[in-house]
Amino acid sequence: MLGGGSIIPYIRLSVTQELAPDKEQALVDGLGEAMKKIPGKDGSLLIVDVEGNKGLYFAGERQENMVWAEIRYYSRYEYHHKKAFTVAVFESIRKVLDTRDDRMCLTITEFTNWGALGDFKDQFYSDSN
Repeated sequence: MLGGGSIIPYIRLSVTQELAPDKEQALVDGLGEAMKKIPGKDGSLLIVDVEGNKGLYFAGERQENMVWAEIRYYSRYEYHHKKAFTVAVFESIRKVLDTRDDRMCLTITEFTNWGALGDFKDQFYSDSN
């Protein structure tokens, strides 16, 4: 059975800037490093969906440099791990895109079940039940 760390996390990054391939790769690399803040997740098995040149609006105005990150993964982690991860994600975005703190948003969704690598894992059930 798959362990929590081997379940592939997913990150969707919506960015208002048009991204050159080197910047996109730098974002992916930074997110992989940030994922290491979550116990058992080393960032090597990470799916990142980068959507550049998005029309994001804040307070009714189209933004030129704004980022929205949606993170989804299997299991639940303590607050301090999620806080460290969030800070690392924002630092990476700031470093690559020079995005202001008040123009970055992030959500984390933790799932109790997840399918990946040809298997399914559920926190409350197993094949032996």
